[in-house]
Amino acid sequence: MSTYQLQLFPLHTVLYPQGSLPLHIFEPRYRTMIEMCVEHDVPFGVVQIISGHESGGRATTAEVGTVARIENLTRLEDGRMLITTRGEGRFRILTSSYDGECLTAMVEPYEDEPAPEHVLVSTSVEQTDLGTLFQRYYKLLSIALHYPYEKINLPSDPVTLSWLIPSFLHIQPELKQAILLNRNLGKRLELVRELLEEETEKLAEMIREAQGK
Repeated sequence: MSTYQLQLFPLHTVLYPQGSLPLHIFEPRYRTMIEMCVEHDVPFGVVQIISGHESGGRATTAEVGTVARIENLTRLEDGRMLITTRGEGRFRILTSSYDGECLTAMVEPYEDEPAPEHVLVSTSVEQTDLGTLFQRYYKLLSIALHYPYEKINLPSDPVTLSWLIPSFLHIQPELKQAILLNRNLGKRLELVRELLEEETEKLAEMIREAQGK
């Protein structure tokens, strides 16, 4: 398995493969990092903070993160940047150290285990039910957050689905990270379903209580 060097952006969030993450870049150290990524057309790594802060100082991070490719960049007059990134593959940190102010790591790809044919078939069969549950969750979320509901067209590919649905879930960062860590497609979809069912029930109960007052 090949290893490579990657500059890291520690955040209190989780980026999933194929997911989108907008970022406001204001610290000088990260402006320099993004400029380097743009100049050399290379990605950086988004990794969840376990302890520490996003701005200033140094942070302890999770072991597994996601490669982020810059898709759009807007430069502001004062030097700040607004960027949109797209998640690519996952990586595992082997070693890391601060190179000046930025965290640099030697990483290796962190990929799913090979999925047997029967698993792929069963996950495809379950997708319709999972999609129905997600649409109910998203409709309730729209009601709770007071914004118009628009049906989301879900992908047919189970791998993409396993990343898209949790990106919408309003759950604790450690649960988001647990999904990212899961390398078994079938088990990851089961975990996503469990969390989706729990969050749907929480939203329904919250809305019932709010309407009852």
